[in-house]
Amino acid sequence: MTARLLLLTLFLSVGCLTARGQDLRTGVATDDGGFLAAGDYLAWLDATGNILRKRPLERPLTALASCGGRLYALDADGRKLSMLNADGTVVARETLPVKGRLRALAADRNTLWAVTDAGEIAHRTGDTAWTVFDFNTQYAGYYPLMDFHAVAAGGGSVMVVGIGPDGTPAAFTSARGTVWSERLLDYTEQGIPCTFKGTVTALNYDAPQDRFYLLGSGGAQLALPGCSHCNSLTRYPVDTLLARIPGVSASLLLGADGFLRVEER
Repeated sequence: MTARLLLLTLFLSVGCLTARGQDLRTGVATDDGGFLAAGDYLAWLDATGNILRKRPLERPLTALASCGGRLYALDADGRKLSMLNADGTVVARETLPVKGRLRALAADRNTLWAVTDAGEIAHRTGDTAWTVFDFNTQYAGYYPLMDFHAVAAGGGSVMVVGIGPDGTPAAFTSARGTVWSERLLDYTEQGIPCTFKGTVTALNYDAPQDRFYLLGSGGAQLALPGCSHCNSLTRYPVDTLLARIPGVSASLLLGADGFLRVEER
């Protein structure tokens, strides 16, 4: 076996890990088995993580969700929800009836979810009006005041993750978005009981695996299956994981400093 072939074999065995995702921090799966990733620009990738084409953006995007055949996005300002064409051009911008800044988006079939830094959880189904749940008001004195950073939905439930006043991450789940229960972020690492800490960057629901994944600093990915005592942590060789995008046959991982990896199921 030649040195070149040996290197190629090694590359394929560990997955796709390159610097092509340097400015990408969010995304969605596409119907053709690939991915649409966003950040400082839009990038269309195939199922193996190769970037097929790019498109510049007026504003860098921080969140992307596909819902009911439409594409929605947030930028760092967090004041308006943008609806995009398939080519990434902005069709319309919408102001939600919330007090805080929009932090994250998620979609479950034709229901779109959004969370804010003021502890609000908003959702709408189809073209109906937005329903906003003020978590901080409703659970004042029971749960800490939350600055929500992430949301994901699927499998008949929705999960939100935020940071409390002391900087500690906390997760909450609900079936319909009106009654919320805390989901502990405990896990065991090398036989030692631990709790997920640090920066929260993203949350997603993986339908084939029927579990949520929480991402954060230190290359941490916490798997949150239906069993609340079965959480498990995986660490990747990157300072911060920014996104995990479940696709048809694989998931795309995006991270800081050019981390981009495709993992087969």
